[in-house]
Amino acid sequence: MKRNGAQMKQRSQVSSPFSFLQLSLFLLITLMLPLKTEGQSLEKLQILLKKHGAEYAQQANVLGRGDSKSVYGRFVGFMVRGLEEQGENATARRIAEAFANPETGKIPRTEFAWITHTYARHVYREQIINETAELIKFRTHDTPPTPNRMNPEFVKQREYLRVLAGKLGLYYDDVGGYVQEIWIGEGKESFGVMSHSDVEPVDLSGWTHDPWSGKLIDGEMWGRGTVDDKGPIVTVMYGMRAILDSGLPLKKKLILLVGTDEESANEDVKTYLKTHRPPDQTIVVDMQYPVICAEKGWCGTWLELPRPAGSPAGTGLWIADLRSGFSPSIVPDKAVAKLCASGISLSEAAESVTTKATAFMAQRPGSRLVVETSGDTLVVSAYGKSVHSSLPATGHNALMDLLVFLDREVGPLSNAFSRLAHFGAKYIGFELDGKSLGIQHRDSFMGEVTVATNMFEVTDSTVQLMVNFRIPKGITHKAIEKALNARYTAFNKELNVTLKTTHYLSNAQYINPRTPLVQRLLGIYNRITGERRAAGSIGGGTYAKRLPNAVVFGPALPDEEYLGHQPNERIKLSTLERNIEILTHTLVEFGL
Repeated sequence: MKRNGAQMKQRSQVSSPFSFLQLSLFLLITLMLPLKTEGQSLEKLQILLKKHGAEYAQQANVLGRGDSKSVYGRFVGFMVRGLEEQGENATARRIAEAFANPETGKIPRTEFAWITHTYARHVYREQIINETAELIKFRTHDTPPTPNRMNPEFVKQREYLRVLAGKLGLYYDDVGGYVQEIWIGEGKESFGVMSHSDVEPVDLSGWTHDPWSGKLIDGEMWGRGTVDDKGPIVTVMYGMRAILDSGLPLKKKLILLVGTDEESANEDVKTYLKTHRPPDQTIVVDMQYPVICAEKGWCGTWLELPRPAGSPAGTGLWIADLRSGFSPSIVPDKAVAKLCASGISLSEAAESVTTKATAFMAQRPGSRLVVETSGDTLVVSAYGKSVHSSLPATGHNALMDLLVFLDREVGPLSNAFSRLAHFGAKYIGFELDGKSLGIQHRDSFMGEVTVATNMFEVTDSTVQLMVNFRIPKGITHKAIEKALNARYTAFNKELNVTLKTTHYLSNAQYINPRTPLVQRLLGIYNRITGERRAAGSIGGGTYAKRLPNAVVFGPALPDEEYLGHQPNERIKLSTLERNIEILTHTLVEFGL
């Protein structure tokens, strides 16, 4: 693997804040004092760091004069003296001795995890915020037919990460543009963190602020990728730098893997694993805390009919165009249909449709329909709330409002647009559990099947409807295909058409929440936050499905709305700070 030349000296010794005489006298005194239990001592350390961590970091920065190793050493020195003042001499002695002689192997790992994550939060907070904002500026979304690894925005971002890694003294290697490896340590065992640097595309009309700015507004950073998934990349890199500052000897290699097409082609990890061994254990920072050990299968069905030429026979309104959505994994917040009139007055039709729209909105909470006349066309627009399609209940699907309204209330003349609208209205409607599709199923741990109709596309020759559904364990692909094919057959027979259908079905993943990896991560999260959370499941699909011994761990907090894939994606700076603590702590716990 390639390494930056300047990085080869990354494990140089720390300059201790203690003189030899000071340390010798300190150890002599503290060895004579009674020991407290480890639990009590750790609690005292946590309280001290919470109360004085920012103060210690500020003083250490001033005295360290830009030398990061000296800053860390002085930070430890202030903390040790703080413990002394509180009578916690045994803990102070243990930490001081380990820091002064790190090669002895007597490293109190948990204590140094707390020290280092506090240090990283207060010393590197501003750099993490600034570098994350810079990373947001790269418009790294899928732009077919150019592969992401060849997209100029990805190339520039790759170079940015290489330079940042060099500045922080981290090893860096690019694996064919698919995955970037950033690491420290050379142990035979490895612990990995994986995130992705590609993002979902944006519809600018739904954003309040520039999605490519990384702008700070009222304690939040705005931009595509702040949550999903660029924020964690910078945070982990600075967590690694904090460990290097400490000079503590790593027993494991700590690897950050940055994927590049998680939101699209999904070739990155598959290609990487052809030539590289995966980490022994991995956390995937791509959804939320505390620990996600189960993921539903990502499934989709695409329905296609030939695009109609001209107006259909009959008297009434007919759909000339209908479009909605731009990603298979985003619930659309807008859908627009253009209707024309045959043999009737457009103005009278507009009045009738407007009346029906008003009645529809009264019966359908959260819906908003707007009816306008544009020349000889009646434009019906539906508005909702866009969300990640694994969480359809948290949003409002504008496309389904439009399809149901057109099919059940307007009753347009028959053509490919109206037929697909009829399929959506009949076999999905406002259901989110797949009951009418015949795929309803619930698992006691992972929850139920969820369904979201996310795209209605038109090409020169076709009209297409795309439905995304997420399946828990316990329902087979064979059962799903059988149920869907039965609906397609009935639909074809009803309307005397032939749907062209395409399925993509993936398996759910489940790791027992009692496994040591899950329990250890839960312990880290709950101790840092003071909460008592259990492992959970998500409807989304992450890299955890593609790597062995991998679970999801962050970055969103469990009680916050998950804003990945949504317009106005942003992260609270308080959440970013919590990520600095949790992720740095995890690196230390697993690395030492």
